[in-house]
Amino acid sequence: MRNYIKLIAAALVLCSCYAFSYKNTTEPPSGVAYYHFFHIRDSTNTGILWEEDFLMPFNAYQSFYTSSTKMTQDSIQMAKIEAAMKSGSNTVNMGTLLRTTSDNIYLNEKESSLYINKNFNRNNYLIKEALEKINWKIEQETKEILGYVCQKATGICKGRLYTAWFTTDIPASLGPWKLHGLPGLILEAYDARQWIKFTCTNVVTSGKLPASASLELPTDATVTTASAYNQMEKASKNGFGMDAMNSSGLTIDNVAVDRNGSGTKRKKFVLNFPLELTN
Repeated sequence: MRNYIKLIAAALVLCSCYAFSYKNTTEPPSGVAYYHFFHIRDSTNTGILWEEDFLMPFNAYQSFYTSSTKMTQDSIQMAKIEAAMKSGSNTVNMGTLLRTTSDNIYLNEKESSLYINKNFNRNNYLIKEALEKINWKIEQETKEILGYVCQKATGICKGRLYTAWFTTDIPASLGPWKLHGLPGLILEAYDARQWIKFTCTNVVTSGKLPASASLELPTDATVTTASAYNQMEKASKNGFGMDAMNSSGLTIDNVAVDRNGSGTKRKKFVLNFPLELTN
């Protein structure tokens, strides 16, 4: 009887160990984080803001950061072109175009890799960057963001000192743009002057990532260097206008570019507070 009890006890211990092991081998957290970004890029005219919305599909160690403002605008413009083609019109009134960020960022913590994805002349390019190690100082201060308890951390990224608020409730060592390396998802970050700020507006962690939100690098992209890409882009743009870049046979008409979302006259823009101070 005593041996039987020992056998049962051993089996229970084994089952509990197996259950613990099984719990730790479940799929890593995944989801989509949405961020609002603003940036004062001209220190002589702080009333001008660059504002844009981004989305970031992620798992425990990978992320894909892209402009949702650009996605929406591109979709609207494509719908206008398709409508013009269906109606037989040769002219498309594109209206006002917002300046948006065309670069996509693929970050992989496990492989210590960061790729910038650019699209030019309908071709995909990948530029590999060194994944900068951010020496975060985690502090005791906390606050609540979107219902998550977040902890404060400070560190230097691309030459600027950032304050970041991260939550260990979402154990993904990632954040907006090129911020990463904390033991939880970054929900808010800003530089020392608060002229650059990323604010998470929503996080969806239920279910798997949508099929369109792949974290893998595009297979059709050409890997190149930043200098080679810039030379190619400069050479390609010389002598070409918008009509030359348009292969649909349509005439693009009435295009206005709005950097600030207002038609009021402002001082000439000067970029003297860039997002990155170091390469």
